[in-house]
Amino acid sequence: MTSRIQILIFILLVSVLTLQAGAFKNAGFEGLGDWRFVTRGNGLIATFSDQVRHKGKKSFGVSIGSSSPSKKNDFAGITQVVELSASDKGISFFVKDSYTGLTGGYHWMEMLIDDEVIWESDVIGGDTEWRKVSLDLSRYLKHGKRIKIGRDKYRLETNYSITFRVFERRGVNRFGVQVWADNFTVLKESPKDPQNCEKKTIAPSLRDLLVYYDEDDLFQPVTKLEDFERKRRQILDGMRKGMGRLPDRSQRLTLDDFGIQVVNTQVRGRYTKKTIHFEAAEGEVVHAFLYEPLDKSAGKTRPGIVGMHPTGAAGKGCFESWPLCNFPIELAMMGYVVIVPDYPDFGDSKPYDFDTDRYDSGTIKGVFNHMTCVDLLERHPDVDPEKIGAIGHSLGGHNAMFLAAFDERVKIAVSSCGWTPFEYYETKKGRLKTWALPTYMPPLESIFHSDHTKFPFDFHEVAAAIAPRVFFSSSPTDDGVFPGWGPKAAESLISEFYRARGAEQSFQFHQPRAQHRFPWDTRQAAYRAMNDTFDYHFHGTLGLIAEGEGVEAIPVLKKSLANSDAQVRLAAAELLSTLNDTSGLDPMMKDFKAFSSQKDQLEHALEVARVLAQMKDISGYQLAAELAINGSTHGQRWRAAVVLAHLANIDDTAMQSAGIDPVSVLKAMAAKEQHEGVFFVLVDQVHKILQSRADMIDIFAIAKASKYHSEPAPGNRFSMAETFHLVAVRDRDKTWR
Repeated sequence: MTSRIQILIFILLVSVLTLQAGAFKNAGFEGLGDWRFVTRGNGLIATFSDQVRHKGKKSFGVSIGSSSPSKKNDFAGITQVVELSASDKGISFFVKDSYTGLTGGYHWMEMLIDDEVIWESDVIGGDTEWRKVSLDLSRYLKHGKRIKIGRDKYRLETNYSITFRVFERRGVNRFGVQVWADNFTVLKESPKDPQNCEKKTIAPSLRDLLVYYDEDDLFQPVTKLEDFERKRRQILDGMRKGMGRLPDRSQRLTLDDFGIQVVNTQVRGRYTKKTIHFEAAEGEVVHAFLYEPLDKSAGKTRPGIVGMHPTGAAGKGCFESWPLCNFPIELAMMGYVVIVPDYPDFGDSKPYDFDTDRYDSGTIKGVFNHMTCVDLLERHPDVDPEKIGAIGHSLGGHNAMFLAAFDERVKIAVSSCGWTPFEYYETKKGRLKTWALPTYMPPLESIFHSDHTKFPFDFHEVAAAIAPRVFFSSSPTDDGVFPGWGPKAAESLISEFYRARGAEQSFQFHQPRAQHRFPWDTRQAAYRAMNDTFDYHFHGTLGLIAEGEGVEAIPVLKKSLANSDAQVRLAAAELLSTLNDTSGLDPMMKDFKAFSSQKDQLEHALEVARVLAQMKDISGYQLAAELAINGSTHGQRWRAAVVLAHLANIDDTAMQSAGIDPVSVLKAMAAKEQHEGVFFVLVDQVHKILQSRADMIDIFAIAKASKYHSEPAPGNRFSMAETFHLVAVRDRDKTWR
């Protein structure tokens, strides 16, 4: 009887010892389970080894073959959750590797507590025998770990993730190695000679998006539609705490109710540019450019866009002399109706007194103005009120996000270089205070003391508030204003939220290799996202088919070359050329011959000549050269300039043998063109189309000396042509886009 009791007590003691806090399970790898493998990449192999051990019969091993390639940041290891407290003082374990030599900086052994590396060693160090590593845990455990369980509620957590791994600092092709670890022990006394590395910077831990807080301020999972709606309301509440109250707007029934005053009108390209101002509220004026299409058809509407400028004294005028990012103008040329307002204290809204207005921040004043722009677009006769979007760069990039978060009428928000989570913005101490300037959000300092841990919202939450509508983010890798690694870190959280919302395709994240720019290719992707969102294309149904189906659309496009409508044939030929199909060449040559002989069809003839030039055909040169200088209409002259710019990209030998010189004509046009709108299109299209940087610089040098266009636009130091010339010279050795 006594023996049975002793056995039972022994079993209970073993069970208690196995489950006690502050101890590893399966510390020597003799049993099964408890450790979990963690890997990235395919080169490193993790396994439990019975060939090499420190004590007992097994150890943990990582190996990479001598001919197995790896990539930077690949790893393989094991992890286990261990309950620890301040009474636990350290960890010890034994390591051994198969290599000691001079080739360093590739394979590293690491120990992590949660996500922080607390020990690291290059495999070249030490020797190929077992060595003991002892690490101090006091600095990680003395204050405990708090887990946020509600808006302002926490609980003390005692479970810690302990990870041992081999990590690739640099990728390898032929550098095999084996590493073993064994006998992990939690120490109750501080080690005398700890081998901890310097304290590492831990990547910011962004707030979870798939939780909301309940009536008790505790987090609950977001699972149902009403949960998503509640989450959005809570995000907006947080934004208002950081920005201030958003006043109600008066209802406008017609466009006349806005009191629009047109200061200037300019016909330019395919659109009319109007300089306007209108009332946002009593005594509050919004200054804006309004770009309206020229090819209006009775009863036909199109999408409307609120375009938002970056930080620049010229405000909306930035786009007028900004060759690398004038997306409102590109959208206007594509047939969109675009309004570009000045942000408070920029452009024509200077000077603005933030201290005496009725708003708690410049940001919320901007949101109010931008929502009023949406009101205006809704009432515009050329705009489909169900097809309204927003696009912006830098300052405009986050303003586009803020507008879309607050205003569900905005079906797509495009943000270029406009955001990064607040903690990632703090690249140096005190940088977050710039967000608290009167122009932006003073409450972030006056209430939250520029402490990002206390901010009531973050940018990945703003992105979530836009769901399920489309959010297109361009966050370049080398953006020095809004560091690109911040959006990259938040991407997975936002994607997970959109996926749970049933709108996985609506979050479109792009990270071009660029600085604080909106590169050409990424802009084109943004326009495709807009076209898709609005079911709109400059070339109508054929354009949508070509964008959506790619080469699969070629049969339909070829069939359309025989359509009785000349515009349809033109669209089909151009779209085919974008798919590297020249089937439209012969039909376009026939159309060019027919339309170039009719005086009232010369503009269409030039459109055909443009498509021919894109297919490397020079048939339209003589007409374009003549009309560039002597065209009787603005439409003839700017279209001729576009044709010549495309022709200038054809091989010089072919041009010379044909006796044609489009660059010389463009230079003459740069010197002689008097109409401001035609001159702008000339310079802008030369920058967008012409591939020879040297020819571009020569044309711009003549344009900047023009006696007809020497005045800088309001808020700019240089004339438009001078700015284009400066950029062309600066980027002489870079990609032209």
